[in-house]
Amino acid sequence: MLNPSFWTLLRSPVPWIVLAVAVSAPLWMSPFYMSIAILTLFYVGFAMAWNIVGGISGLLSLGHSIFVGTGAILTSALFLNLGINMWLGVVIACVISALVGAVISWLDYRFRLGHLSFALITLAFAEVFLLVVLGTDFLGGASGLILPNDTGNFLQFEFGGGRGYFYLSLSLAVFALLVNLLIINSPLGYFLRCIRDNEDAAQAIGIDLLRCKMVSMAISGALSALVGAAYGRYMVFIDPYLFAGLNLTIEVVLVATIGGLGTPFGPLVATLLLIPFGEVIRGHLGGVLPGLHTFIYGALIVIVILAMPRGLVPTAQDWWQRRRRRGEAAQEKPELQRGLKPPTPMED
Repeated sequence: MLNPSFWTLLRSPVPWIVLAVAVSAPLWMSPFYMSIAILTLFYVGFAMAWNIVGGISGLLSLGHSIFVGTGAILTSALFLNLGINMWLGVVIACVISALVGAVISWLDYRFRLGHLSFALITLAFAEVFLLVVLGTDFLGGASGLILPNDTGNFLQFEFGGGRGYFYLSLSLAVFALLVNLLIINSPLGYFLRCIRDNEDAAQAIGIDLLRCKMVSMAISGALSALVGAAYGRYMVFIDPYLFAGLNLTIEVVLVATIGGLGTPFGPLVATLLLIPFGEVIRGHLGGVLPGLHTFIYGALIVIVILAMPRGLVPTAQDWWQRRRRRGEAAQEKPELQRGLKPPTPMED
């Protein structure tokens, strides 16, 4: 059973208005900003997928490049080397990613890994995966893979240029957000938050730790592979260092943490703010002074972390609640004063 707040959100006109504005973006957005929007929406999908494990479950995973790389590299390799349709390749990659995620969760449960140990284990798996990709000719090796030009054939996992990939990335971002909302408002979300806060207490009250962790990691892995496959088709050149390297995972973890871990809208808000900002300053300042855009981007991130350590969305929610409580208190004070009667003078 889902929390009633989920249905309340769906009945609200706000998300539908925002979605309508987003759908109309290709009609008024320039090609430069369209490419930034597509990249941003793909990163929203990555951040939302990671948030299922890193935010809701509280497990710091540094190995999501395994899932992203499986989605992009394996799907492309199956198509180029064996002629397997990319839609079928996406399904295969998602299933494999889900199984790998479940195995990693089993290892975490079996050996009772702490948060730091889990992060190091996933990092080690990611590095091994990168070495496997670089050393395997079938997966493209260090040279990567190059997909054929997009002709708009939907049956071949082609989407016909900027507008098609914008709607693809938007659909994946909305789908990833919906998955986060469904998990958070379902019994699985309650169990995962309980495990995150106190694993021993969660087990004591009868929560199946292994099942919950395996399900969350499997969903996160499959979703990451799905977004990774779409991102790879958009990029055409499958760079192993981009899709199987650590940089993408670190950037996703960074924006999700800045937005607010465990909240459905934290990674969304941070990604929509930080990724376009980084791309715009790189486009305008990258040629002025090498590295200037990186310095400005890093300085902004440091300022945000120091000023709002809990994240953008939790800080904004706390500010709004304090403001609302002050407003309610200000309204109640005159009513209390009017309700007080003046004291009756004592008779001699």
